[in-house]
Amino acid sequence: MVNSLQLLFGIWLGMLSLPGEKLPFNFDLQKVNGKIVMIIHNAEERIKCDEVTASGDSLFIRIPVFDSEFRVKISDKTMNGIWINYGRKGNPSIPFEAEYNNANRFPITKKPAVDVSGRWEVWFDEGTPDSSLAIGVFKQIDEKVSGTFLTETGDHRFLEGIVNGDSLMLSVFDGSHCWLYKSHVTNDHIHGVQWSGLTYKGSWKAKRNDTIQLRNPETISHVEGTLAFTFPDVDSNLVSLSDSRFKNKVVIIQIMGSWCPNCMDETAFLSEYYKKHHEEGLEIIGLAFERFPEFAKASLNVKRIAKRYDVNYPLLIAGVSGKENVGKTIPQLKDFISFPTCIFIDRNGKVQEVHAGFSGPATGTDYQQYIRKFTLKVTQMLR
Repeated sequence: MVNSLQLLFGIWLGMLSLPGEKLPFNFDLQKVNGKIVMIIHNAEERIKCDEVTASGDSLFIRIPVFDSEFRVKISDKTMNGIWINYGRKGNPSIPFEAEYNNANRFPITKKPAVDVSGRWEVWFDEGTPDSSLAIGVFKQIDEKVSGTFLTETGDHRFLEGIVNGDSLMLSVFDGSHCWLYKSHVTNDHIHGVQWSGLTYKGSWKAKRNDTIQLRNPETISHVEGTLAFTFPDVDSNLVSLSDSRFKNKVVIIQIMGSWCPNCMDETAFLSEYYKKHHEEGLEIIGLAFERFPEFAKASLNVKRIAKRYDVNYPLLIAGVSGKENVGKTIPQLKDFISFPTCIFIDRNGKVQEVHAGFSGPATGTDYQQYIRKFTLKVTQMLR
């Protein structure tokens, strides 16, 4: 077993080797009740990885919820190994290294020459078929920066970085998302490059815009006709929307996947909300579209979600991930664009609203606004 002389507990700086760049993130190693725990840092977010196995000079660290893990060797104050993402076909791995007692996510060599705090109109990959609009929301204190990008399908979760002179650098790693952003800021404009995983490299640009808005998420997708479905739960029991337990109830249909970080943020919120309001006549059904068609593998991943977030509403295995697959599986749902998506059904079985995407805790005020609107809507439906 790895002992305290070989494994140093405290802060580490991890690096994932992307093509031509290295993505940094900090993490703690701790010993909790005799067990090794890795805690990943992304701004104010802390991800506790407590499925850790030590063998000889090696650690095997399973990421909670997401189907990925680190395999590393320990040598004095360094780690070297790989991060394997089993949620992707071919089980791609990314080289990983870490240095003990380094809390600087990015090196700081200059005083900040700009302040990026505020709201930004952002274009990713402008001029290409994949071009898309987003909103950058940043908060800067001295050289430290946190924030996220809001898109119509969700947010980029908790970004953390610095302003070094006139350069803005941000990164996030949560076991599924793996993004690095580097840019220059001049006269309220930003021009930069972004990387993700082993294959993606693109451009991004931004300008200050306090009034920038995305499309209304309640008008993008819709349901035609009467919604109906039957899918197995994680124990192979068939569950139908027409079952008696859902009659005369307010029902929220959550379309999600275990591979989707925004879905996990939404699941954490819905799980707690369900516990508080189930007795008032609220039901929630999660429809999981997984990356692999094998039921056993899909159900195992979805069970991990249920355990992690203490989900008491049914999670059903609905199909394989992909927007086109959702349309084929639930043909009444039109113009589907986003995991997650929520469908709100009243006590009479009528669809009241379809909400695309989810603005998670990393979005700050946007998240609070969504929670207020959600609470008001469901309260009115329950009454």
